[in-house]
Amino acid sequence: MKEIRQQKKQPEVIRKRILEQATILVSQKGISGVSIQNIATAVGITKGGVFHHFPNKKNLIEEMFNQIILDLDQTVEYLIKRDQTEYGKFTRAYIHSSFIHQIDGVVSAWSALSMTMITEPTFNKIWMEWLKNRLSQHAETDSHPDLELLRLAADGLWLQSITGVIDDEQCSKLEDD
Repeated sequence: MKEIRQQKKQPEVIRKRILEQATILVSQKGISGVSIQNIATAVGITKGGVFHHFPNKKNLIEEMFNQIILDLDQTVEYLIKRDQTEYGKFTRAYIHSSFIHQIDGVVSAWSALSMTMITEPTFNKIWMEWLKNRLSQHAETDSHPDLELLRLAADGLWLQSITGVIDDEQCSKLEDD
């Protein structure tokens, strides 16, 4: 008789995988196209397993969004600290980070961020607050209109890349330039 072994529980690993799958699915389908069942299936757990970590879809999406903002903030801060040139260091970090946030090389966390902001005004307010705070923190180095124009151009380039107007090769070339 074959012995049945119970799999060791790893709640933090499962929670992280749930958030990653939520990010991937939201980036592809938007909030309305995502269900707890889709996420559970992608993670390889039951719906009850998802509900163990998140009481409802709204709470899961909020946590996903907050995690993306936290990851973005940490990436921006890391890039700022590595940058030796004061003028425009937040702008450079912002632009660079918008092209490196991927999960398993498949999806940009920025896609999920945008899909969430577009479809739910509450999240747009959180994003605007984060950006406003960052711009305030870096007013001495990043308030010049030319830098604002660069940030807006990067947002446009990023939008063109996620909507397929330009391909990854074109996007990479423009980012390098």
